[in-house]
Amino acid sequence: MALLNYQPKDDGEAKLKLTYLAAYLIATRGTLTAQEMQSVSNTTRNGSTV
Repeated sequence: MALLNYQPKDDGEAKLKLTYLAAYLIATRGTLTAQEMQSVSNTTRNGSTV
């Protein structure tokens, strides 16, 4: 999923990324692997305070 690798430009984009990801997972009743969770954490926090 491309969203996992998306690098937010600021806090607002980081929050939108997490919101969109949460909505997608709820709608599809999906889950993330441990590796995907790590990727989300890394790409959301680099340069952001989320």
